[in-house]
Amino acid sequence: MNDLLKNILTVLKDKGPLKASEIAKVLGKTKKDLNPTLYAALRKLDGLMKSDKDVWSYEEHQLVNISFDCSASWLSADIVEQKLRQYPDLINKKCRIEFDFSNKFLLLDCILKILSLVNQLANTGAKVVIKFAPKSKGFSYLQRCGFFDNVDETVTILPYRPKESLAKKYNSNSDNLFEIFKISHEYDDSLLDRIAELVGAKLSEEDVQKLLNKLLTLIGELVDNIREHGLSAISGYIALQIYNSGKIMIAISDSGSGLIHTLRTEALNHYQDNDALNDFVVQSMENDIGLLGYVFNHGNISRTGETGRGLGLSKSNNTLKKLSHDQVTGIILTIRQQDNELSFPL
Repeated sequence: MNDLLKNILTVLKDKGPLKASEIAKVLGKTKKDLNPTLYAALRKLDGLMKSDKDVWSYEEHQLVNISFDCSASWLSADIVEQKLRQYPDLINKKCRIEFDFSNKFLLLDCILKILSLVNQLANTGAKVVIKFAPKSKGFSYLQRCGFFDNVDETVTILPYRPKESLAKKYNSNSDNLFEIFKISHEYDDSLLDRIAELVGAKLSEEDVQKLLNKLLTLIGELVDNIREHGLSAISGYIALQIYNSGKIMIAISDSGSGLIHTLRTEALNHYQDNDALNDFVVQSMENDIGLLGYVFNHGNISRTGETGRGLGLSKSNNTLKKLSHDQVTGIILTIRQQDNELSFPL
C-alpha cells in the first residue's frame, strides 16, 4: 500500500464519507491526483466503497470465515443451514466472507443453496471467497454439474476458477446428472423432458405410472412460480442427481424474495376480509412463515384477487402429500428465506 492510499484511508476513517474532491482538499491534492489510486484500490481493497453519488467511505477490514469442521465428509443443505444460523445477519454484511469447503464433498441440494447464497452476497456488495482443496473430487464434481458457470464473476474461487466448462462440454451426456439449469422468464421445453428421461429410466413401470407425472407437475408448478414471481436480479436454479444408492435428488433454488414479496405487496390487498390472512399482515419472520404455510395449505390466493386463480402453491403441497402416500420417502420441499427455512408437505 503506497503512502497516498494510506493518507486517503486515514482521511476517510477520520472524516468520511467524502467525495474525492473533499478528500483531495484535506490532503492538499487535486481530484485528478487521487482518482487513479482510489479506483485501483476499489477493486482490491476490502472495506473501500463508492456510492452511486460518488461518495467514498472506508471501514476497517472485516472478515467472516465460515468453515465446516464437522465429521461428515459429505455436506447436505441441512448441515450448511445449521452453520448459517450462526450468522443470521450475513446478507447485510459488506465485508469479506470466506466459505471454506476444503476436503468436503457437497450434495446437490447443498450446492444450489451455496450458489444462490454467494450470488446474493455478491449482489449486495460483499467480497466473497470460496475455498476448496486442490485436486479434490468434490471440486471436479462442481465443474461437471455447472456450479462455476453460474457463480457471480466477482466471487473469488480458490485454488482457481476453471477456464473450461465441463458442464457445457458434456451437457446431457449422463444418465445420472441433470446439470444446473438456470430458471429464466423464458420457458424451455427441454427442462421437464430431460428430468422425465432421467427419472423415468430409474423407476419401475409401475412407479412411472403412479409417480412420474405427479413429480413433473410439482416441479413445473415450482419452476413457474420462480419465473412468474421472482423479483431478484439473481436467477433461480434447478438440478438433478441420481446417486449410486438409487436416491434421486432434485434441487430447486429461488434466489429472490419474489414469492413472499408478491404475497405481501399484491395478494394480501385483495383479501382484507379474510380474518385468517389478516393475522399475518404485520411483517415478521414468524408471520412470513405463517403466511407461506397458510397459502400452501389452503391455496385460492391470487396476486390479482381473481376467483379460480392462485399461485399454485397448494397444488404443489398436495402433490407432495400424494407422493409421500405412494410409499416414496424423502421428498421434501424447503423454502429458505434470509434467516429461516420452512419445509413442506405441512
